[in-house]
Amino acid sequence: MKFNFILTLFVLFVTTNSTSQTKSEFIFVDGVCGMCEKRIESNCLATKGIKLADWNKENRMLKIIYNEKKISLEDIHKKIASIGHDTKLETANEEAYGKLAMCCKYRDEEVVKNHK
Repeated sequence: MKFNFILTLFVLFVTTNSTSQTKSEFIFVDGVCGMCEKRIESNCLATKGIKLADWNKENRMLKIIYNEKKISLEDIHKKIASIGHDTKLETANEEAYGKLAMCCKYRDEEVVKNHK
């Protein structure tokens, strides 16, 4: 009987502890096309600690679920900028932005206009 009580407390503790580590956020990520979507989502999902990444090209918002014990929100912004996409907190450097395909150049007004 005492063992069952201790086991129940342990399971409750582990469940509560692991749930509190997971956070959900929406992040603005600049991009224009399906190639951007694939790049953003696949690079996020390949990052340790990120469990879900779903980018909407219409409103340019990335829904992200991550484990805050493994990666910080700041590091997620830096990761996204490192692959050439600007966020509200981080701007991609020219080298990373320059590696994007021509159809992904979201800073170019003509490219953006052609995707509408």
